[in-house]
Amino acid sequence: MPEASVIGITGDPLTELWARARSGIDQRYADAGRPALGSAHDRLAHEMATVESLGFASYFLTVAKVADIVRGMGIRIQARGSGVGSVLNYALHTSSVEPIGNGLLWERFLSPERQTLPDIDLDVESSRRHDIYRTIFQTFGGARVSLMSMTNAYRGRGAVRDAGLALGMPDTQVATIAKQMWRFNARDFRAALAEKPELEELAAEVRESAQLDLLVDLTARLDRLPRHISVHPCGVILSDASLLDRTPVQASGMGLPMSQFDKHDMDPMGLIKLDILGVRMQSAMAHAVEEHHRLTGEHIDLDRVPLDDPATFELIRSTRTLGIFQIESPGQMELVGKLQPEEFNDLTVEISLFRPGPMKNNMPLKYLQARHGEVAPDYIHPRFEAILRETKGVVIFHEQVMRLFHELTDCGLGYADVLRRHLGRPDQLPVIEAYVRERALARGFDTLTIDRVWTVLAGFGSFGFAKAHGAAFALPTYQSAWLKTHHPAPFLAGLLTHDPGMWPKDLLVAEARVLGVPVLGLDVQRSALDYRVESVGSGQGIRMPLPELSGSSEAERARIVRHQPFSSLQDFRDRVRPRRRTFEALARIGALDSFIDHDRTRRHELLAHIQSLRGTAITIADDQLAFEVPLPVLDYEGARFDAVTSLQLRGRTQSDLELLDTGLAVADHRMRKFYPLFAELGVTPASALATLPGGTDVLLAGVRRATNTPPMRGGRRVVFVSLDDGTGPVSNVVFFHDAQERIGAGVFQTELMLVRGRTRRSGARGVSVTGEGMWDLVTVARDKARERAQATKAARASALLDGQTDTAPASGDAAAAAGAERTRPARTAGIAPFDLWSTQTA
Repeated sequence: MPEASVIGITGDPLTELWARARSGIDQRYADAGRPALGSAHDRLAHEMATVESLGFASYFLTVAKVADIVRGMGIRIQARGSGVGSVLNYALHTSSVEPIGNGLLWERFLSPERQTLPDIDLDVESSRRHDIYRTIFQTFGGARVSLMSMTNAYRGRGAVRDAGLALGMPDTQVATIAKQMWRFNARDFRAALAEKPELEELAAEVRESAQLDLLVDLTARLDRLPRHISVHPCGVILSDASLLDRTPVQASGMGLPMSQFDKHDMDPMGLIKLDILGVRMQSAMAHAVEEHHRLTGEHIDLDRVPLDDPATFELIRSTRTLGIFQIESPGQMELVGKLQPEEFNDLTVEISLFRPGPMKNNMPLKYLQARHGEVAPDYIHPRFEAILRETKGVVIFHEQVMRLFHELTDCGLGYADVLRRHLGRPDQLPVIEAYVRERALARGFDTLTIDRVWTVLAGFGSFGFAKAHGAAFALPTYQSAWLKTHHPAPFLAGLLTHDPGMWPKDLLVAEARVLGVPVLGLDVQRSALDYRVESVGSGQGIRMPLPELSGSSEAERARIVRHQPFSSLQDFRDRVRPRRRTFEALARIGALDSFIDHDRTRRHELLAHIQSLRGTAITIADDQLAFEVPLPVLDYEGARFDAVTSLQLRGRTQSDLELLDTGLAVADHRMRKFYPLFAELGVTPASALATLPGGTDVLLAGVRRATNTPPMRGGRRVVFVSLDDGTGPVSNVVFFHDAQERIGAGVFQTELMLVRGRTRRSGARGVSVTGEGMWDLVTVARDKARERAQATKAARASALLDGQTDTAPASGDAAAAAGAERTRPARTAGIAPFDLWSTQTA
């Protein structure tokens, strides 16, 4: 452990810990009332007895010191894992989750029966993680701190790339194959070629090529072998001044030393590991709070936000959870729609259910049936009701297993956790069963009850989830939902700046439009280096940052921010000295519109003027004023001007997509140009899906935003595709195995999709679509355009033969309408509001 003086202790560590903990309890529970305060002190005494017996006082003080350092830097911090079940950690402000009211157990974290040093994991802002590391080195000294290393092993894409390099294969060919190494391990490469329909073309090539066949074999053999050593993403080793005598260190990429020992060496070497995990959602929320403070002067303390806000839970129940921590994936959206959370504990349950173990054991269905009254909760025995009431009789949490063991055997919660951990070892099950049966009979349980509860416990294995973990995740889930509900513009600015979730930025921009938050284009007078919130009329908008401009240099962007605002175009050119490519790109996307009085119709004149400039910009020092020499944008006309008028003809959306790094269509959504086609085909807008009953045949279309293949209980792969058409929430389409067989690789490779399917209701709010067919939207649009052209040509020819001149457009429209009727899903006609497309276009 670090020396006492280093962590600010002048006396006995245990005495110091007691003093800080008691003070923290009085502060944390000041408003909770005398019974709650007394209960907290009793729990603290119970925990401190274990800490004293194990001699871990210095460890808790060291972790608290690190947490204090992080908070002192103004950085958000939150503990995760079983440590949030500790009142001691809560009192020391290491954790922000109140453990007693949430039913969390100290013994899941630490007990006399579990004497290894516990892990207290700290989530911090990802953008400041390296700053934290450097501050820890400065505070404790380089002789006491080292980063931890990890051995990176070969996975799918890395294995195939290195195998291809060894075989001397062309880089482009290897890269193409590597892109298809998706959702399966390298060792399963050959099996995937035989099973996955999207790999059928590659499988045929492998059968015909001895080199490709060898590539598959080498890739499989490399799987999980060590590849190289690197910095562990969160591990920091803390010790006293003798640390460097006990671990070799080497240079790391961030300029700080790292140990050559990995996490498995920590306990045998007697070294203390502290996990400091960078979480982008924490950065996003911190950015949102800072932006709100910058605009309004008000400070939001997210850790003091009430956890029972009705509007926040209404947003969560609506399944509009895009961008919200932990519950924004398509599967989570569906589960939230079914579960309909009403209180904080419901979020803990929901997050805990959506894990591979509970999903494989069908726990979500069992819980939902009991929650919504489809079946009565089964508590097995009246003495178990208090333990299982919160999960409607379904055993979900590790803490419930521990309490069941304790109730059955009176073994104590510490030993109950030992029994729980051994459930995953088949050789231990007979020993545990004999122990449970003997003790349970002695405690008055009948044989039938023991049989039933043992069946549940024996089948639990690794399926459960610690409630402490779920509660730790539920807190930022609620906080991010609260921000989205009450401060959508700052929250979305944080999401766009720090990119914490699974969705691309242009979908977040579409979500901003739906929430009534305009996303403002680049402007050299206003844009910063991150997304900023601006007042727009009576509301707020989000201004795009300068780094989104493709091809611009860091130095150019820094000069723009340093010299804002600019008095004229001449002032901008002389102070920023942009390269011609950057100068023209800024003009094309409207970032220089302030110099033409925001008259978009003159943007082509501005571009022509920039292209005509000759000579070198005058370098102006930072502390020097510029002469106000006018550089007016002239009126251009004639042949030499025609070359740049294509800027107007191509449209703002296309310029956005080409010139912005993220492909953001700020002025408009990419799908809007397809809206007339959607109306013609009878495509249902995503915003209207929730109004349709289950079993309705629909056509959906949009940009493919996400593709997931989560583990399923039956073992057969199910593909979830999320489509965005610009009208509201993403449409979640499920392709089962038979549909995948028909569609093949298109499920994974088509960007703009047209899908035929059938609606599937998911509780009160959620709806998804079971996909039955899929087409490339671009191909469909091209074919429809060709059909219209042929119909128009035939109508004109017919009109000429009949001596008519004005009927061609009507005939063409009739032909197109007839074609649309043939493609329109039969059961949707007259139900889905297809006229919304004309409203969207308007």
